Amino acid sequence: MVSPKSFFIRMNENRGDNWLAEEQLKRGTEEFFKSNDYFNIEYNKILDQGGRTFLSPIIATKTRNVGDKETSEIIVTMFRPKIKHYDLGFFGLVESITLDIKDNYEQTNLMLVTDSLSYTSIIKNEQISVEIENMMRDGLFVLFLNHRFAFALFDKYENMTKPIPLSD
Repeated sequence: MVSPKSFFIRMNENRGDNWLAEEQLKRGTEEFFKSNDYFNIEYNKILDQGGRTFLSPIIATKTRNVGDKETSEIIVTMFRPKIKHYDLGFFGLVESITLDIKDNYEQTNLMLVTDSLSYTSIIKNEQISVEIENMMRDGLFVLFLNHRFAFALFDKYENMTKPIPLSD
């Protein structure tokens, strides 16, 4: 176990102010999906059920066994390389899409993909942290990536602030 602050300091070591571009986030997300047994990776998928049409850069599926039953979980992505200041319009859009996906697509969650440098802004800025926390209660996942495509995925806000288990 390591503190989140230490984990992200290490994750962002020697980065300076070099934020990842969307194309780098896309490559990192592909690596994340492949290394975590997601399959059926699709690109530029249009989701048009519900009140909003949304183009997801990458969608992937993972099969899980729940008791005697096999179930599929689908992750749709939205990229935001740099979360540095409160942007009401952006978070309103993320909230709208999160709720639309939850209401209209079974076993599907939205995953916001961002640079690991965004972690501090999300945790330290009260307006951003409250927005993210509320959306995570509604099913939003947050994936942080760095320049080496190391990642940290969170499905609950409280996990972003407590010690992080490390795997070998």
